[in-house]
Amino acid sequence: MSQNGNGSSGGMRWFRADLHIHTPASEDYAEPEVAFLDILQEAERRGLDIIAFTDHNTVHGYELMRQEIEFLQTLERQQRITEEEQHQLNEYRRLLTHITVLPGFEFTSHYGAHILGIFAPDRPISLIEATLLQLGVPPDLLKKGACSIADTRHVTDAYEIINRAGGIVIAPHANGPNGVITETLRMGTSGQARVAATQHPSLHALEFINFYTDHEKFTSPTFYNGKTEHYERRMFCIQGSDAHRLRRVNAGEGNGWHRHGIGDRYVEFLLPAPTFVALKELFASNDFDRVRVPKRDQKQWEIDTLRFGAQNDRQALRPESATDTLWQDVAALANVGGGTLIISGAGAQPTGVEHPERLSETLRRSVQERLNPQPYLTFELITYEGHDLLRVEVRVTESPPYVGSDGVIYTRHGGETVIADRAEIIQLCRRALAEGAATPLDNGQELDMPRSGVEIVEAQKRAGFWLYEVRDLRTTSGVTRDHAQGLWAYAISRYEDVREGRIDLQSQVKWKGRLGLWRAYRQGNRTKYDLVHRDANGVIDHIFFGVSDWGLSPAWQSLINDRAGDAIEHEPRAFGDDAPGDPDVFEEPGNGVAPWGDRRPRWRGRGGIWRIGSDAQGNVFFDLMMRNKEGNEIKEYPGVSREKLTEAWMNLIRVPRPRTGIEVVEILVDESGEHRFVFRNLRTGELSNAPWRLQDIEDGTVRQYAARMALQDMPLDESKVRWWGNLGYMRPMRKQVDLVYRDENGIDHIYYAARRDELSGEWRELLDEYGEL
Repeated sequence: MSQNGNGSSGGMRWFRADLHIHTPASEDYAEPEVAFLDILQEAERRGLDIIAFTDHNTVHGYELMRQEIEFLQTLERQQRITEEEQHQLNEYRRLLTHITVLPGFEFTSHYGAHILGIFAPDRPISLIEATLLQLGVPPDLLKKGACSIADTRHVTDAYEIINRAGGIVIAPHANGPNGVITETLRMGTSGQARVAATQHPSLHALEFINFYTDHEKFTSPTFYNGKTEHYERRMFCIQGSDAHRLRRVNAGEGNGWHRHGIGDRYVEFLLPAPTFVALKELFASNDFDRVRVPKRDQKQWEIDTLRFGAQNDRQALRPESATDTLWQDVAALANVGGGTLIISGAGAQPTGVEHPERLSETLRRSVQERLNPQPYLTFELITYEGHDLLRVEVRVTESPPYVGSDGVIYTRHGGETVIADRAEIIQLCRRALAEGAATPLDNGQELDMPRSGVEIVEAQKRAGFWLYEVRDLRTTSGVTRDHAQGLWAYAISRYEDVREGRIDLQSQVKWKGRLGLWRAYRQGNRTKYDLVHRDANGVIDHIFFGVSDWGLSPAWQSLINDRAGDAIEHEPRAFGDDAPGDPDVFEEPGNGVAPWGDRRPRWRGRGGIWRIGSDAQGNVFFDLMMRNKEGNEIKEYPGVSREKLTEAWMNLIRVPRPRTGIEVVEILVDESGEHRFVFRNLRTGELSNAPWRLQDIEDGTVRQYAARMALQDMPLDESKVRWWGNLGYMRPMRKQVDLVYRDENGIDHIYYAARRDELSGEWRELLDEYGEL
C-alpha cells in the first residue's frame, strides 16, 4: 500500500489506519444499501492500510463479508460462477492483498459509554461472539447491531474481558457523546472513576474527536501525556472516523455525529507490517513517537464533499480550463445567496492550478465586465493532496437577480450552473422585492424576528407531496404534513389554508405599519399569537405561528398591546401528545394512599437497601438490611461505606435507566448567567448535540417540562419523593411519571415524563409497590 509519502525507518513504514468503521450491520448505518466491496474500495481511495469493522454490539458485519467471499470461492471451485461474480471475487482478492481488515465491535457498557474491541483476522467469529456474551449482550441481539442494550457490564469490567480475550481495547470518541470521559463528567462521578476509565491497564488507547480543537482539561488529548497527578500512565491518543456512511456529508445533513465518511479521521502507525500482531505490540509498548495524528482543516473536507459527496448548490468545483465560463458560476452562486467556487486541474484527481495569480485577475475582470450587480469575491490558494487549488468565496452585496451582460440570469440547480427558468426568475424578483427600499408604509420598522414560534420558510411539491422548510430557531427542511407534529403540524395546516385560498389572510390581519396580528388564542394558561410581517411594498413575506409573548421585541409587543381588547380563541393546552400536563402544578396524592416522603426498602433475595445518603463531608454511605434464611428476622447495617460493598451489593444498587422519558444530564450557566441544558433521550440514549437555552425549547414539549422541573428539583428535596431503596418517583400523572435514581456515588438522576405503560423491571415494580399501576 502507499506509504503516504512518509518513507520508512529501520525496516518499518508508516501505515494509515481507521480503526472505527461501521457497516450496514449497525442498525443506525446511514446507507444500508452499501456493499462490503464499496467499503473496501473507499478505504483504498482514502489510502488506508488497516481498517476495523466495529459495528454496534456485534461482529456480524465482518462475518457477512467473510461469508460473501467464501460463497464466491465455492462457486469458483464448482465452476458455477458468473462473470459478474468472478469480477467481485477478483476485486476482493486485489483489495485484501493491501488492506488489512480486522474484526471487532463497538460495545455499549452499563451506563452508555462505548468501548471498541478489535481482534486478529484469524480469530473465530464464535469466540468473538462469546466475548460479547460475557459482556452482557443477549444471544438474540448478537446479530442485530443494536445501539442500546440494557444491563451490560461496566466499563472497567469490559476492558478486562476484551483484553483477556486477546483484543485491542480502545475507548472511542472518549471526549464526545457516549465516551468514557464525557460519561464520567456528565454523571458527576468521583475523580477515581475517571482515572479508572482512562488509565486502566487493560485499556490500550483513547480515541478523540476534535483532536486538535478541544482544549478543555479532561477532554483534550494533551491531558493524558503522563505528566498529571493521578494520570501518570501516558496514553496512546488516536482518532477514528466512526464512519456510518461511505463519504462525508455537509453539516445539517444526516445525524450530527455521523457525518464523517471512511478515512475522514485516521491515524498513522510506524510498523514493520500492517498486521494485528504488529499493532498490538505497538500499543503494549511505550513507543509513542510511532503514532501520529494528521490534521485536516474544514476546507479540505469541503473539497472532498465536492469530489465524492452529494451535489451541492452552494459549492462548485471547476477545472482551470473553464476560465471563460467561471463568471457564470459566480453569477449563479450569487443568485442562490452566495457560496464557494473551487478551481482545480481537470479530471477526478486534482492537478492544481498552474498560474493562480493570472487566473484570479482574469476571473475578477470577467465578473466586473459581465455581471451586474457585482458580488464581493475573496481568493485563497489552498493545498489539497499536494496540489495548489484556488478557492473563491462569493458573497452577495445586493438583492438578486445578478444578471449577465448577455441578459441571461444563471442559477444553481442539482449541483450544476444552469440558466434560470421563468419560475426561478420570478422567485428571484420576489426576493428582491422583499429586500426592497423603504416606503411610507415602512414607518421605520425593520423585521425583528420573534424568539419563539415557527415560520414556514418554503414549500415545494415533489412527487405529489408537499415538502416544507420549517424554521423554529433551528431550520428543518423536507418536512411533510404527515410527518409533522405539534406546532409544526398546526403551522403547516394554517399555511396550506392560506395557499389554497381557504382563508383570506389580508382581511383577517390587524396591521400596525409593517407588523400584523393575525390571530390570538389561549392554550392552557398561555396566550399564543400568529403574527405577520409585510415588506416595504405591502407584500406579506413572513408568517410566524404560535409565538409566545416573551419572544417579542418592543415593536411586536406594542402591536399586541394595541389589540389587547380583541377576542381570544381557545386551543388545547399543548401541541403534541408528549406533554406531561401542566408542569407548574405538583399533583398531591389523593386520600387513602401513602403520604409523600414515604420510604420503603428494596429487596433482592435476602439483601435490601434502605437508602443512600451522604455525611457533612460529602462521603457517601449506604443503609442496608439483611433477612435471615427463614425470612422472619431483619438485621440493619446503617452507614456502610462504599469500600465495604461486595459486587452483589453493587448489583442490587445499580439499576438500568428506563427506556422512556428525558433526563437533564447537565445544567450549565453561561457568561450572561443564562441556564443551558443538556438532555438525554432515554428511548435512544442519545445526548443533545449542544446545550439548549430555555427559550429555544418549543412550548408544551417534554424537553421544556424537564428543563423547568430540573431547575426546581435540584438539589433534590427528598420529602417530595416516594422512595423504594435508592429508586423513587414523584409527580405521578395519568400516563407519565417522574422517576428518581440515586446511584452508588450519591448522584441523583431524574427521568422526566417516563411513560407508565413502557416501564419494566425495577421501575415497574416501584410503581406497583405504591399501588400506582
